[in-house]
Amino acid sequence: MQEVKLVEPSILYRDSFLEFIEDVKETGYESYELYTKAEEDFNEFIKDLLDSSKGINIPEGWIPCSSFWLVDDVGEVIGVIRIRHSVDSEFLQMIGHIGYEIKSTHRNKGYGSKLLELGLVEARKLGLEEVIITCNENNIGSRKIIEKFKGKYIKSIFDTDDQRNLLQYKI
Repeated sequence: MQEVKLVEPSILYRDSFLEFIEDVKETGYESYELYTKAEEDFNEFIKDLLDSSKGINIPEGWIPCSSFWLVDDVGEVIGVIRIRHSVDSEFLQMIGHIGYEIKSTHRNKGYGSKLLELGLVEARKLGLEEVIITCNENNIGSRKIIEKFKGKYIKSIFDTDDQRNLLQYKI
């Protein structure tokens, strides 16, 4: 595994992030729509992410959410993690504080674990002593990562929107 670090979203990583999005699209990631604005107006996408982390200009009913990108020493975006500052609604309780993705070419190489490790540090900086994290019950890789970080199984949830079972953990 290469040396990696977490960075705030930045236009400096535009080309690499757009490649990341293409990978996400091609591999069928269910929440691809999170990234469509980046393809339309990358600068505005970055502004929205940075604003969201500060609770600025977020849509009614939404909560602040900090996004970070896992990049290597040449600036390739390998993964993305989103940390919701609270989970105060039924929907947010279901999806939890943290969501993350790893580029398909970097899976099963330790990057998912590194991304969650660094993301948990950022969550603690936000005052989140415990976080709720969910994964698709079929996503064995994500389950192993969560359990590696002492994730305690809470319950199974059926996501009626996406017609899938989710496993919910607390770390």
